[in-house]
Formats: sequence, C-alpha cells, structure tokens
Amino acid sequence: MLALLAALAVATEPTSTPPGSALAALVSVDPYHSLEVLYDQGRMQEGLTQVSRLRQAAPRDPELIWHEIRFRFEIAEVVPRTDRSFDKEAWYQEMVDLANEGLGLAPGHGHLLFARGIAVGRLGTTRGVLASLGSARQMEADWQAAARSGHRYRALHDQEILPCDAYLTLAMFYRLVPDWWIVETVAGTRGDLQKSVDYAQQADRCSPNRMLTLKELGASQLCLGQSRGDDALVQAGLGSLRRAATLPVGSQATDRVDLAHVRLLLADPSLACGYSRDGQQERDREALGQ
Repeated sequence: MLALLAALAVATEPTSTPPGSALAALVSVDPYHSLEVLYDQGRMQEGLTQVSRLRQAAPRDPELIWHEIRFRFEIAEVVPRTDRSFDKEAWYQEMVDLANEGLGLAPGHGHLLFARGIAVGRLGTTRGVLASLGSARQMEADWQAAARSGHRYRALHDQEILPCDAYLTLAMFYRLVPDWWIVETVAGTRGDLQKSVDYAQQADRCSPNRMLTLKELGASQLCLGQSRGDDALVQAGLGSLRRAATLPVGSQATDRVDLAHVRLLLADPSLACGYSRDGQQERDREALGQ
C-alpha cells in the first residue's frame, strides 16, 4: 500500500475521476477502497479505467491485478455471446495472462488462484466443449487451492467473499461437469452431484443468505434429488430456492438475473441439472428473439 501511494504521488497520468470529487480524494488515500466502491456501485468500465491507471504507477502490485481481472470479468458477463464486436476469447485470454502474471509475483495468492480458475473456465467455454473439458482440471485445482489457501476477503455489501465463493464455484463445477468415465479420461476429473451439494452447503454456512449461493444450492439439491428419486432432497432444493426468492436484489446487473432464474427453477425444477446463468441467459435471449 505504501509503495502504491508513493508511486501515485509522483504519477503524472491523467485520471478520469474529476479532481475535486469524493472518489478522487479516496483514491489518493486508499486506492484499493476506491476500486471496491466502483465495483460495489456496478461501475465496471470506470473501475477498469481506474485500475489500469493505478497499475501504471505500481505494475507489480498483485492486489491491483486481481482487481483488474474482476472488472474485466464483470464487463464480459453482460456481453451476449452473439455480439461479434466483442472478442471474448481475447478478453478472457488477457484475464488468464494477468492471473499468471500475478501468481508469478505472489505464488499461492488465494484471490489470484480464484480469479485464474474463473478466467480459464470462461476461456474454455468460448473455445468449445473439448477445450472446456481440457481446462476442467486446472479450474478444479485453482478453486481447491483458493479454498485451502487461508485467504480471507469480503467485498462491500458481500458481492464477493472468499473462501466462500471458492466453495460456491466448486459446487457449480461438480454439478455441471458430466459424471462420465470418458470425461475423466479427457479432463482428468469428473462431475459429482454429492460433492456439488456438499460444497454449496459449505458456501452457505460460510456466508449465509446470499441469493447466488442459495440459487446454486437449490439447483444442486434438486439435481441430486431427482437423480436419486429422493423427494426429501427435492423439497430441500425447493426450500433453498424459496429462501433465495425472499432476499433483496443487490446493485449488480447479474443479481436481477439470478432472481429471475430462481423463479424459473421454482416453476420448472427439471431445469436444475443443466442450469447455468450464462446458458439460461442465452436461451432467454433466443426466446425473446422468436
């Protein structure tokens, strides 16, 4: 922090933040917190501009690197796959490269491991099924390492919490990756619905009453319950979704999407096993286009 502030004191790069604004004052005192404020307010493009300027002053700061990756992730999340003006493959590759750069500076950094797993996963999905499977082992390893790293973090208004979100991504991973021996042969790992439920429950205990966590817990419980013919587990999944539906919507655009998908899963629990936020968003867009 002191090195970053010293660098900023002599930096001459112009800022997009008005000199007299409260945010400009905050940047001069606590640059990390200023990035948290922009993230919390959903001002992702401004955040990316701000962190890029800060990194010019302190290019070897691993904390700034994961902030940049996170802003990049959120910006890409709201761009439809069909938007050919946005090169998602190059964008996600840049996120992977940034994470590797950061881990070279701070090996074992929990937030950078978590970020790399997400970036690798998103990059794989842009390249197709086989590429996605090929990246599965890396994702699993990064998220497991992040969960075990001892790294603790809580964003403003709990938009992101570690290690809770590492447990959550593992829950999604084990539900969405197929539980087939051929997948393990290709990817070095495979899906596991019981692990999915266990990790989702761990995420909920780690940070209770978050809509995204309860949505994913409900989906995993429904999927496992349906596959086993276990009505009690199906009812538990519906209960998790009902809990999620009572929670307030946060400031992120994806929060509103999550609430819509909670209601969708409650209306049609058969969607649970194949459910993912981005996949459902694409189906929603296709339906609206018909």
